[in-house]
Amino acid sequence: MAAVDVTATMGYLGRAPKTPTIGRVWEHLAVTARDEGWSHEEYLAAVLQRQVADREANGTSLRIAGAHFPQVKTLEDFNADHQPSLHRDVLAHLATTTWIAKAENVILLGPPGVGKTHLGIALGIKACHAGYPVAFNTATGWAARLQAAHRTGASSTN
Repeated sequence: MAAVDVTATMGYLGRAPKTPTIGRVWEHLAVTARDEGWSHEEYLAAVLQRQVADREANGTSLRIAGAHFPQVKTLEDFNADHQPSLHRDVLAHLATTTWIAKAENVILLGPPGVGKTHLGIALGIKACHAGYPVAFNTATGWAARLQAAHRTGASSTN
């Protein structure tokens, strides 16, 4: 196959299955593969790794945007020293997001200003990174949504 045909074909094949990263990186990686003597398998793995990494990053960004967090907060930014009653092992467990697949609940209770919203957002961000869809709101916000749904007869909280 001629070089021009390969370029056109690869461009099309990168777009057709909705793999735009492959369409962007295949040529540059092909040059690198030739220069460094990569095997076909190494080249293919490098191209696919780029596509998967971009897709995962885009999915995470979409999940974070769809969660409607009021701001971005992380567990790393949370100062647990200000909350001596917060058990570090519990926080470490929650950070793993394994509790989500088990359908376990997390309830954050406390007076205003102790970091409940920060922790809720941070755990939601972790869940988005782990591939879970998230819908964020405060307890007051959820109560208002439920009241509105009840008034209109809607059963959805979306």
